[in-house]
Parts: sequence; C-alpha cells; structure tokens
Amino acid sequence: MSVRYWMLVLLAWFGLSFSQNALAATYRCSSATGQVYFSDRPCGGTSDAATGGTKLGGAGPVEQGDPRARAYSYTPTIPKPPEHAKYLVGPCAEMEEAIRTAPVRGIQGQTLRSLYEDYRTKCDYQVREAQERVNADKREQDRMRTEQRQMAAAQQAEGQRLDNQCANMRAVIADKRASLSTLNDRQRELLQNMQDNYNRTCINRR
Repeated sequence: MSVRYWMLVLLAWFGLSFSQNALAATYRCSSATGQVYFSDRPCGGTSDAATGGTKLGGAGPVEQGDPRARAYSYTPTIPKPPEHAKYLVGPCAEMEEAIRTAPVRGIQGQTLRSLYEDYRTKCDYQVREAQERVNADKREQDRMRTEQRQMAAAQQAEGQRLDNQCANMRAVIADKRASLSTLNDRQRELLQNMQDNYNRTCINRR
C-alpha cells in the first residue's frame, strides 16, 4: 500500500478520536449538597464519587441552548437608591447612579474603583449634607407623630372628663325629678337650667 493511503487512514482516525473527545468533553453534574458543576468526566466517576457527584440525564455534552443550563445564569439587578440620593444634584447625582447601576452595565474592576474614588473625593460634603437632610426629615416625622399621639391622648382625656360630668348631671337631675313636688320655684328653675345644659352638652355628643 502507498504512503498516501496510510496518511489518509491516520488522518481519519485522528479526526474520529477528536470528534468523540469533543462530544464527551463537558458533563453537567450535581454534588451531594445540590451544587451544580461541570466536569470533563462522566458524573459519578472515580474523581466525582469522592465529592458525592451524581449524573443528571444522559451522559454527553450540555447543549448550548439547554434551558437547564440557562436556569442557573445570574443576571444582576439595579439596587434601590439610598434615601439621601433624592437630595443629590448635578455630577454627584450622576456619579451615584453610575456606581449603583455599574453591575448591570458590565462596569467593574479598576474603572469602578476609580469612579467610586472620584465620587468619594468630590461629593463627600454633598453626601453628608444630603444624609443630614434625611435625618432632619425623620426627626420632623417623629415630632409630628409625637404631637399626634399627644393630641389623641388629650382628646381622650377630655372625652372622659365630659363623660364623667354628664354622668354626674344625670344623677342630680334624676334625684331632683324624684322629689319634684317638694321643690320651690327657684329650685325648679335651677333644675330646668341643668336639664338644658345637659341637653346641650351631653345629648348626641358623640
């Protein structure tokens, strides 16, 4: 046989070997704790058994479009701005937003550190002033809540006082009416005045 024939046989054998190795290059496995990892050996093999690896599905490479692989992808989210951010203005407000949204825009490393250092250097005073305004807002809210509680307590105390007063007036009126025939004209007049005062103060008060 010619050298050309053997060269073709060797090339075909190497191509087949490479194709088989490529197909079995990546396996998606899970440890005993449920952590997903990828291996170049079948799940549950000698190297994976020691760590509790288990095989998921059929052996073979994970397809790029496999939804199981996409389910574990991490997508960063934009965090909520801090309370004092609403009081920042101009470049400081822009830098605060740029730092907060950096992960979703792929900004990290030295670029992010430089941005943060610039923000800390140029906006330290404005940030502290904005934080003090937030604290002042909270103090004002606390003051208003305290005043509301005090007003509610005062109204409750006044209501209790009027309840007691009306109860006493009812008792006196009932006692006087029980002995109405023994009252003189002046006493009857005082009783009528008390009755009128009770009607104005106590009837339909609530």
